[in-house]
Amino acid sequence: MKKYVLIFKTSIRTILDRSHLISKLYNVSKEVKFATIDLDDEDFILRIESTKRNEDFISRFLLLEGHKVVFLAAFEKDEYGRPLLQPAYY
Repeated sequence: MKKYVLIFKTSIRTILDRSHLISKLYNVSKEVKFATIDLDDEDFILRIESTKRNEDFISRFLLLEGHKVVFLAAFEKDEYGRPLLQPAYY
């Protein structure tokens, strides 16, 4: 099974929004295995570990929830959970 790390810039700024969106994201996408939002970062970075490259779905989901989102990068992880050297940018 492939593993990916997806990185997004978001407009999510509160602990309540973060908790709500991450919980809802787990419910709507079985591929999402882990998600965090760094509220201390000026870009409010959303980092997702997923079994599928589903950045389009996640971007649409956040937009429908009323948040701005910009996809930044995707990394494939090896069998030990380490990012491979070549990031997959758009």
